[in-house]
Amino acid sequence: MSVRTQVRPVSTPSDVAELCTLMVEPESTVTDPPLPMPNAAGGLALLLGLLISPSTPKEPRK
Repeated sequence: MSVRTQVRPVSTPSDVAELCTLMVEPESTVTDPPLPMPNAAGGLALLLGLLISPSTPKEPRK
């Protein structure tokens, strides 16, 4: 059978003061997520890709 002894944690006044500041510290405000900014190079690449792509095939006449 094991014997347990009660151990009281030792804290210094500076530890108590730091803990109090953490408990009193206000929470940061929640903001909206960053919005994506349009990129001119991406739009240009898309336009260039559309211009270079082959046209849709047409059905042969019978």
